[in-house]
Amino acid sequence: MKIYAFQRLAVTASKSSSPSYVIVMDMATKRSLSILLLTLALVIGSVATAHAPASQPPTIGTPIISPTAPTSSNIVTVSVNVTSQRSTIKNVTITYTTDNWKSTNTTVVATYNATTTTATGRIPAIVSGAHVEYYILAFDTAGNSRLNNNNGNYFAYDVSAATSLTSVSTLTYILVAAGIAVGIAAVAFMILKTPQSKSKQSKSSSTQEQNWSRGSS
Repeated sequence: MKIYAFQRLAVTASKSSSPSYVIVMDMATKRSLSILLLTLALVIGSVATAHAPASQPPTIGTPIISPTAPTSSNIVTVSVNVTSQRSTIKNVTITYTTDNWKSTNTTVVATYNATTTTATGRIPAIVSGAHVEYYILAFDTAGNSRLNNNNGNYFAYDVSAATSLTSVSTLTYILVAAGIAVGIAAVAFMILKTPQSKSKQSKSSSTQEQNWSRGSS
């Protein structure tokens, strides 16, 4: 004979009956069991979600360039924010063209700083007058990828002509030469002016001496 009790309720089996398990539960016990099962289901669901494979692709922000108005002598640095909610960024590339995607395009592998979530790539200096278009592509370690091509319009900048060092040097030489010429002219003027002053002083002294001689006689 075995006796089980729940919430102060008990059932006793008779001696003549075969050994058996008898369970009696009131409504409070049923509610407690339901809550327990629900809690267990939530825990199992949370664990399954935490270990589910990442399916959300990386997020790519709007890139910025430096310098903002590049010339043909400038290497252009492209910086862009790249993040992943469920994984880690694996690599980021920048692909650019100078002929409107007709025949030539080049891909640059960017460096990625996980602390600042910033990818940085460098486009070499390009001839003046060129129109450069580019897009960003990012992959995470789960195999997901994201393309940011500015909604099909691509990111772009124009290359202006670099300031000519020859013209700057020529202008400098002209200014220096002009300054030297002015200085020489000033010195020459002072030199020419000095003898005239001395000559006037000599004539004045000679006149005074003649007048003195006449007065003495």
